Amino acid sequence: MCAIHGIFKKDVDSIIKMVAIAHHRGPDGRGTWHDEFITLGHNLLSIVDDEKNSIQPWEHNNLILVYNGEIYNYKELGEEFELTTNTDTEVIARGFEKYGQDFLDKLDGMFGLAVYDKLTKQLTLARDSNGIKPVYYGFHNHNLCFSSEIKSLLGIGFKKQVCKQAFAHYQKAGYNSGYLTMFEGIHKLVPGEVRVYDVIEGNLVSKRNLNNYKYDTEWVSDDTTKIAERIRELVNKAVNQTLMGRRNIGLFLSGGIDSTSILYEMKELGVKPNTFTSEFELLDPKSRLNQDSDLAKGLTERFEVFNNTVKQTQQDYVDSIENTFYALEEPRQGKSFPTYYNTNKFISQNNITVTLAGDGGDELFAGYKHHKFPDWQGKLEALCRNNRELNNPELCCSINDMMDYLHEWLPTEPMTGDKVNDFMYIESLNSLAEDFLIRNDKLGMHFSMEGRFPYMNKCIRDFVRAIPGDLKATHKFHKQPLKENKMLQKMAYKNRLPDNILNHVKTGWRFPTDEILIGNRLAPAPDNSVLKDYIREILKDKTLQDLFEYNDSDIENKYLNNKDHPPVGSKNKADIGLKSQKELFIILNFAVWKKVFEVSI
Repeated sequence: MCAIHGIFKKDVDSIIKMVAIAHHRGPDGRGTWHDEFITLGHNLLSIVDDEKNSIQPWEHNNLILVYNGEIYNYKELGEEFELTTNTDTEVIARGFEKYGQDFLDKLDGMFGLAVYDKLTKQLTLARDSNGIKPVYYGFHNHNLCFSSEIKSLLGIGFKKQVCKQAFAHYQKAGYNSGYLTMFEGIHKLVPGEVRVYDVIEGNLVSKRNLNNYKYDTEWVSDDTTKIAERIRELVNKAVNQTLMGRRNIGLFLSGGIDSTSILYEMKELGVKPNTFTSEFELLDPKSRLNQDSDLAKGLTERFEVFNNTVKQTQQDYVDSIENTFYALEEPRQGKSFPTYYNTNKFISQNNITVTLAGDGGDELFAGYKHHKFPDWQGKLEALCRNNRELNNPELCCSINDMMDYLHEWLPTEPMTGDKVNDFMYIESLNSLAEDFLIRNDKLGMHFSMEGRFPYMNKCIRDFVRAIPGDLKATHKFHKQPLKENKMLQKMAYKNRLPDNILNHVKTGWRFPTDEILIGNRLAPAPDNSVLKDYIREILKDKTLQDLFEYNDSDIENKYLNNKDHPPVGSKNKADIGLKSQKELFIILNFAVWKKVFEVSI
């Protein structure tokens, strides 16, 4: 909803520059505050209360607060205070004054915030436990600086230099979790991290993580019927919480159970949102990639809401790819980022300020195939085997390197020994936080839209995480993996959602790059296309070729035509477009990011 900025010195000019760069995160207002030791700045996107009551930096007695996010239980928390506004900002300030940073444990919502105490000269930086709202920081000219946007830090002089360790992780995982960013010298708070600094000295006083808690398991039983009914009640509560505000609300509708269950609960609450689904120009009429759009049409008729179909072409993809990575600020391996960019752009043009999405449901209810066989180290090992190892040892990392980095920052207190739950917990702080949730935040806020995720609300999240893993992904009594994923969630919505939704095979909003670029033996892709031409042009960079160890021949034969895949009928399907395409988009997305930000290697 907003952006926060700060510098550990009096430097109003730099803060004004940072605020201006992050204008898209808060077009409704801006503000600065300073004393001789620190300067703070803020961009405002006003959603709950009027702009006049929401201006930040927020001053309350000896505290100065800048805050980005939404606190869904702020009215409940605010009952003990004599409030003068209808803002969660005031609740945070008053709660922090009374309880200190312990008040952060009470917050159900998403946030990146900074609280400065004028008396103690200490600053508290914090990020919500799900990692929905980012907070970046680093030292520039010996002064600590922080912001909701990497671009704002770059705008005041941070170097545009690739971090070698982050690059090595990106090569393996396709994104960067933990505290690393792709920019040398710029770090981020990990999900749930709280850091306290001495502003005068600039040193770290203390740090902790909001994820260091134990689940309440007293209620747990083997009665899956009762569990399922409680799940539905809590999803309803979470959706109701995320409907707060005075702005128009939209819903990303994929045709899967997560987004459709949100639509169901919105109807139960008397809300009819505009829904949005992507549809692609396809070469193959038999493709399943427009299945989401087809399902959405049936759903909107059933729930009596209007669905908007965002039709996308190759040209749309190419035209938006550089703007996409400008918004994302870091490279991430994946084919669909421009798809999400164009969808968010379309939604914003329809007077929508808040969007709901089903992200997080898979990481709560064991929605992926690998959840049936939970083995985090095994997954890392597979990742390291499947991704190509570069010859340059400085740009590589081993399985042990990645495990050491994971244990360096991962909060371990909630780990229970339950393999399924622990696996999904680790996954939620890695791929969910730093690949999926951050994508939605960046691409939505680029168009001044706030993304909300009901399945990430504390009320439903903590309940489901406490359910034994063998009730989610394995059959408790036969000790065998369940044949279906997300069984508890399906039980919760049986007879509430259509069977074709409950049994829908997960596809995601994946742009049809496979058929555009490589096709298959029976239906080869055209030799030339808008996307192929763009890839050829950007991948001819010799610096990139040396870095990723490919050549002109690889571009044509490996990435664009896939001439190395096995013949039709071969049992070995591992190389049919999969590895070459994964490799291609690791390189391509890095190349686009490097071009957009003019990064030196």
